[in-house]
Amino acid sequence: MAVGRRSVCALAGAAVLGLNLVISSAALAQASAALTVDANVTNYPATFFTEFRPVTALDMIGRIPGFQFDGGTSGRGFAGTVGNILIDGERPPVRSDSLQSILSRIPAAQVVRIDIVRAGAGGIDMQGKAVVANVIRRPDGGVSGSVSASVTDNTQGRLQPNLNLQARCQWDGRSLEASLSAYQGSGDNHGIRERRSPTGALLLLARSQGVFDFHGVSGTTVYEGPFGGGRIRLNGLVDVNGSGYEGDDILIVPFGRETSLSESTQTKGEIGLRWTRSLPLGATLEVLGSQQLIDNDSIGSYDTPDFTSATVSDGWRGESIGSGSLKFASLETPWGSIDFETGSEIAFNFVESGTAYLFDGSPLLLPGDDTRVEELRSESFVSGVWTPRENLSVTGALRYERSRITTTGSGGGAETDLSFLKPRLNVAWTPAPGHQLAFKLERNVDQLSFGAFQASAAFSTGIFGRGNPDIRPAQIWLTQARYERVFGRQGSFVAELTHEAYDDVLGQMVVFETPPGYSTPRQYNVTRNVGTATRETAKFTGRLPLDSYGMRGGIASATLQLRQSETRDPVTLLERRLSGEQPVTLSLGLSQNLVSQGINWSVSASTARPGRSFGPSTLSRFSIDPTFNAGLSWRPDDRLSLGGGVTVSGGSNNEFVLFGAPRDRGVPVYSETSRSNGTISAYGSVRRSF
Repeated sequence: MAVGRRSVCALAGAAVLGLNLVISSAALAQASAALTVDANVTNYPATFFTEFRPVTALDMIGRIPGFQFDGGTSGRGFAGTVGNILIDGERPPVRSDSLQSILSRIPAAQVVRIDIVRAGAGGIDMQGKAVVANVIRRPDGGVSGSVSASVTDNTQGRLQPNLNLQARCQWDGRSLEASLSAYQGSGDNHGIRERRSPTGALLLLARSQGVFDFHGVSGTTVYEGPFGGGRIRLNGLVDVNGSGYEGDDILIVPFGRETSLSESTQTKGEIGLRWTRSLPLGATLEVLGSQQLIDNDSIGSYDTPDFTSATVSDGWRGESIGSGSLKFASLETPWGSIDFETGSEIAFNFVESGTAYLFDGSPLLLPGDDTRVEELRSESFVSGVWTPRENLSVTGALRYERSRITTTGSGGGAETDLSFLKPRLNVAWTPAPGHQLAFKLERNVDQLSFGAFQASAAFSTGIFGRGNPDIRPAQIWLTQARYERVFGRQGSFVAELTHEAYDDVLGQMVVFETPPGYSTPRQYNVTRNVGTATRETAKFTGRLPLDSYGMRGGIASATLQLRQSETRDPVTLLERRLSGEQPVTLSLGLSQNLVSQGINWSVSASTARPGRSFGPSTLSRFSIDPTFNAGLSWRPDDRLSLGGGVTVSGGSNNEFVLFGAPRDRGVPVYSETSRSNGTISAYGSVRRSF
């Protein structure tokens, strides 16, 4: 579905007008229930959540009007990857232990309050986030824990059990917690493949069926307590998981069979620490450290009546991070208070991968099939928060990033030095209680995917990729305006308009090269910097309490996101949208909290999600059908929680066009369409706290 600029503006205007009319009428009937500490901090005490009977801090976060949980990104290092959650004013130091998992281990009974912080109130470095939630825990909560289990069944008759154990002990300003989780499952997929020539002649018709399975176990330990005149938090995590797939395509035209097998395992270990200490004159020192090691192994095969192939891959990667920051006491001036913070981070990353390919029983050598990439990166920053008035704050930050990337292997060797200045400006204004306006301008730098340095092979299409060590990360100037309206106990409306301007966009092009053991050149896809791009995003989120409409405890919610992007195709040199982007996404929800019965139910739906992807010699269209969810939870007492639900996952449609040469001069060889059927799954869960 193509969406032009005028369509985006029209839909955005209609959404703003409609939601504002709803909010204005509801605001007249309800008064704000949250206690506002100051213009930029809203305090939600534990009593605010009592009627919802939350089990964990994660449940409480989901009940805060206007707040949208952000778990952070999976990029390398701490800087620029953090989410919008603080625990007692600090960010957890372990990267693999997700914020969602950490919040789910904090019992709701141990939360004193949750502060919603906007625009760096109290001198907090927001890391570019418009809003941050600070979960404040009780200092000594004694011994607590939980045992939870769930099981999911689907229309393929595949059971997926999950077990989780958590324990926590707090004493004398110290705490020790541990968690262990294990899961496994399997499933089927069924579909139809159809391949046709450019003239419409049927080339292939097949029934696709496959069985996949997955399993894993993860353990986490955390200690917090006094150390060296300050406080220390030590985290440890071990995670082992694996997956497998067996696919079998029964060919009707022509007669035959295609089979695919894959199996992968991953072992991950990580330790992290955070140490904070108060210094003279009101300053605070924070030191962070983390070490992560990951081992990946995978094997695969793909056999058809025309050829046989196999792949064996072994990967090993790691990350070492050390950072320190110094936050100074607030400086009171006649022009308002000023807070300063400075710090630096250094990180070392490496990825070592080796892949062996077999084609018709003979080795296939590709540039980049044996590669080691090392990255040494540092980032230093200075930031300041100026609060000229209680309802106005200005945050400025300047970050300087330097990195050296060294590549060795069969794809060639290279050493690249990069440096970037990354300024940031945030302005936040609260013109009236419940209304917040924010503006952000910043320069970001993407992190290079180490996969671009490695070889790849798609035997089904005959497309092979070679690694390229000579690339730069994309740089983005981001401008964002945000409006937030909070009303009633649960009502909110948030509108965000974002413009992004990209330089050094990465894309794929075609090169011809003679590989070892061959006498003629072969065609390879290669990742390169290909130019510039722009993207506009309009996102609207609303929650409307339905008490005044006759549905006590009911909430209607909606999220609409519109995207319009433009870049120059590196192959055809024509303008198009960014590859893989979904122009429109919409989700709707309805829930009700029945306080006296201890029951909460919800239903939600998301619309179809279409998109397009562009390769040097391929074009793809995909669409995921609408998805529906229904859930019910019951809390008969403060320690027992029972739940269940149904999910109807939509099927998917894919259309793939293969060209005989790069798209600027090649003609289609064939087009292939495939459809996977959706599934219906039901789950049940039980959690017992102690």
